[in-house]
Amino acid sequence: MNKKKIVLASTLAILLAPAALNTLPTTQIVHADTQLVGTIRHGGAGAVDANGHFINGAAFANYTSWKLGQRITIGGNPYYEVATNQYIAASAMDITQNGKLLNPISSEISYINRVETVGSKAATIVNNNGTATGVTLPAGSSWKVDQTRFFNTYPYYRVATNEWVKALDFNVASSVNNDSHTVVTTPTAHQPITLRTNATLYNGNGVSLGTSLPKGSSWKVAQEKTINGHQYYQVATNEWVLATEDKNTSVFSKGTATVTLAKLVQLYDTSSNSMTRTLPAGSAWKVNATVENSAGYFFAKVSNNEWIPLGSSIFTDNVLQEELANSSAYEPYFAINLFK
Repeated sequence: MNKKKIVLASTLAILLAPAALNTLPTTQIVHADTQLVGTIRHGGAGAVDANGHFINGAAFANYTSWKLGQRITIGGNPYYEVATNQYIAASAMDITQNGKLLNPISSEISYINRVETVGSKAATIVNNNGTATGVTLPAGSSWKVDQTRFFNTYPYYRVATNEWVKALDFNVASSVNNDSHTVVTTPTAHQPITLRTNATLYNGNGVSLGTSLPKGSSWKVAQEKTINGHQYYQVATNEWVLATEDKNTSVFSKGTATVTLAKLVQLYDTSSNSMTRTLPAGSAWKVNATVENSAGYFFAKVSNNEWIPLGSSIFTDNVLQEELANSSAYEPYFAINLFK
């Protein structure tokens, strides 16, 4: 499986389970089995408190693993405690017990509460097994939806008991709040998009929602939005993904990208097939290509023969780092000797 990994990272740390909290104002509290471990899915995750409010600075990196504490329910969806009064959505993690995966994306159900309107064509209804029932919803009709799940990698909304409709059959909300940091346009060539990774969901301000959409799933896009220089696609009401999560979109489509280093970085040189000189923290460099090797590691090209290994928070802009990784060409043997 092609997964993004942190270059030269040490073995994932599994932290001790946190102490139990006092009674919390949620609909449900369950003390989880101490053998449960959550591994953050691609895109990372943001933590919320027991009231469902996002905690500034409480970000958890891709593929880090955490021993899970008590489970609570927020808005109908399960969350697990990973630190004192810090909870991560179950849908943002692969949850395992003794090495067995308990929550594959294909079987997950998330709870929502909104109204969706069918598009210009009638929408086919399927049952809980993903089988068409022979019934359709008329074009232009509006329905309250309360759950989402996936059938064959496609997202569906529940419109009634044992009745589901593909999300692509609904119109996507078109109203977006503008501010000084955003520019909104209407895309024409990206409907629908197909996700190249498990893609993090963001709100309209570019803040992670702590959940993700599965790799390979397809979504209809209503608008594009630029937030602090990064392009996003709207896939649902106040839900956005980085444009580079689309298989047909690259951060290099408009030329080179400029990166600023957050730390000292040693370069890989293709001419000598080795690690060579070091670039200083705070220096800025133009990148015109990125590659991924068969070990799942990524490199960004800064000169004819020199490449920056993409490691943990190596750039001052972590979103740009994600866009660069998303835009990589696959070269299975690139620098592979470094990882033997």
